Amino acid sequence: MRWAWILFLTIALAWSSLSSLQAQGTDKSYQEGKKLFEATCADCHRVNGQGLPAMFPALDKSSLVVGDPNQVIDTVLFGRKGQLGQMPSWKDTFNDQQVADLITYIRQAWSNKASAVTPDMVKKRRK
Repeated sequence: MRWAWILFLTIALAWSSLSSLQAQGTDKSYQEGKKLFEATCADCHRVNGQGLPAMFPALDKSSLVVGDPNQVIDTVLFGRKGQLGQMPSWKDTFNDQQVADLITYIRQAWSNKASAVTPDMVKKRRK
């Protein structure tokens, strides 16, 4: 019975360590994405993610941002023409890691609670 308890504690500690490492990776991606957002996106979409009405769309509470990650990846990579105007393409400016960081940030900032985006996800969408 004692060996079962030791095995349980070993697995629990390993799981806890793995979870910590994953959280740190996501946190780093979030922080790097925040820096990119503030340097390149906040002028239009605002630091608070609320955008400018009738000019630039809000990213906070946006179904596009928190929905299918492929849609927001495509928007960042290739730009988007919408009712409010044209968002530029960033595919030649940012590498896959930077795009993943930026999108992870906007999907998890403010009141958004969506999953992180990985560089591999971006790579698959880049053409």
